[in-house]
Parts: sequence; C-alpha cells; structure tokens
Amino acid sequence: MTAKKTKEVASVVAYKGFDKNFQCRGYQYEVGKEYVHKGHVSPCSGGFHACESPLAVLSYYGVNSGNRFALVEVAGKVEREQDKLASERITIKAEIGIPGLIKAAVAWTRKAASAPTSGNSANSATSGDSANSATSGNSANSATSGDYAHSATSGNSANSATSGYYAHSATSGNSANSATSGYSANSATSGDSANSATSGDYAHSATSGYYAHSATSGNSAHSATSGDYAHSATSGYSANSATSGYYAHSEAKGKNAVAANAGNGRARAGEGGAIFLVERDTNLNILAVFASKVGENDIKADTWYVLKGGTATEVTA
Repeated sequence: MTAKKTKEVASVVAYKGFDKNFQCRGYQYEVGKEYVHKGHVSPCSGGFHACESPLAVLSYYGVNSGNRFALVEVAGKVEREQDKLASERITIKAEIGIPGLIKAAVAWTRKAASAPTSGNSANSATSGDSANSATSGNSANSATSGDYAHSATSGNSANSATSGYYAHSATSGNSANSATSGYSANSATSGDSANSATSGDYAHSATSGYYAHSATSGNSAHSATSGDYAHSATSGYSANSATSGYYAHSEAKGKNAVAANAGNGRARAGEGGAIFLVERDTNLNILAVFASKVGENDIKADTWYVLKGGTATEVTA
C-alpha cells in the first residue's frame, strides 16, 4: 500500500464522483460552492475525497445508477493514498459528465506520462510498476505493463493498452482503441468509432462518440457509452451497462447486472438482472420510462427490448 502523505497545499485540481442527486456519502454538494472540513483529514476516514486521475473516480462512482462527475479544486490539508486523496477544503468547479471525464483522462494521462512520443505512427512502450506511456500522432500506439501504470494516445486510429492493477488507458481520436487488463483498471476513449474494453473485477470502460463501443468483463465492472449507435456490454456479476444516444445498445450478461439505455435504443439482461429503457421524441423529450427485473412484466432473459408507445417491445432482428 502506498504510504499516506499529508501536507498543506494552495490548490490541487482533482475529480470527484457523486450519486444522481449530486451527493457523496449523504452530503449534498452544489457547483460553484466551497466546503470546509473541520477535524481529521485522511482518506476513507475524514475530509473531502477526490481523485487526481479522472478515471480513478470510476473505481468509487461507476458509470451506472445516474452517477455524476465534477471537476474540483482541493486545498488546505491534503493527504494522499494510492489513487485517492482527502482534503480540508474543496470547491466544486464544474459538472463534466462522462464525456468530460474521458477528455480530462486523456489530458491527465498524457501529462503524467514519463516518456511521451510525438509524430504519426510513433510507438511508445514501458514496463514496470507505476510506469507511464503517451503518444500523440495518427496511428500511434502506446502500451504499458505494471501496476499503477498509465497509457494514453491522441490521434486518429491510435491505440492505447495497459496491463496491471489500477492501470488506466485513454485515447482521443476517431477509430482509436483503448484497452486494459487488471483489477480496478479503467479504459476510456473519445472519438467516433472508437472502442474501449477492460477485463478485470471492478474495472470500468467508457466511450464518447458515434458508433463507439465499450465492453467490460469482470465482476462489478461497469461499461458506458455516450453517442448515437454506440454499444455497451458487460459480462460479470453485478456489472452494469449504460448507453445514452439514439439507437445505442446496452447489454448486461451477469447475474444482478443492469442494462440501461437512455436514448431510444435497446437493452437486454441475463437471469437475475434488470433492464431500464427510455423513450424519447425527435426533440429528445422523454415520453416514457420503463424498468423491470428479468422474469417480471414478461421480460425474458437474454432478449432485446425497446420502448415503443410506453411498452417494452421485444426486438427480434
């Protein structure tokens, strides 16, 4: 375990997750306000919590259940432990959502990289714990192996991959791919036709962009996409899949997994799971909402459904 370090800081930019009501541990927050903690400051026991790595936030607030994300600024007494920090003061600067979190992840990971490369078709690879790799340029590749390692690329058709616990991978650019393997490892892409995939328990995958795909395999792993015709899939117990965007697909195969689709698309879940569907008009106004456990309301396992006229309708093609 990384040793805790407490010090006084003037300002540190970080990222924080909240539930759908913009609360964290029952504490209500608002954008634009500063909050001050009186008392002990330490991760998991006292103070306001946040993460310097944008994707690390997904380990605490996943992409399911309407969770929300914000750019924050922490100050005063700050104590770090692994990928999280606790602070005496926190200011909620702006709500950024999943697309904003992905964009921030690409920028953060590239900045943190120890051996960046630039130029089309440039390649970068590292091995070793806490190693970072970044590239910029079309068709460029970046890869790391080692716990707490980060990999990032920017450029069309660029690829980024990591292997190791708590490792993060991020890409920005059309047709770019991002992949991680390892517990609590996160993967994110921004760009049309970009793909993101993770394997490992508690790993998260997210994409923003048309025709982008996101997939996870591992218990309690979450997958999310934002963009029309984007697909999201998970396999693993208590794993969740969510999409926002027209005609996107959401699939959750594991027990107690939830498949949610908020943009006129389809969803399906396995035995013991549940689906959530939203029907909208051409102006994106919500017409109807449907939620059900598999086995109730005539909802069958491993079957695609779309909401039409307020009714969950089976899709056969």
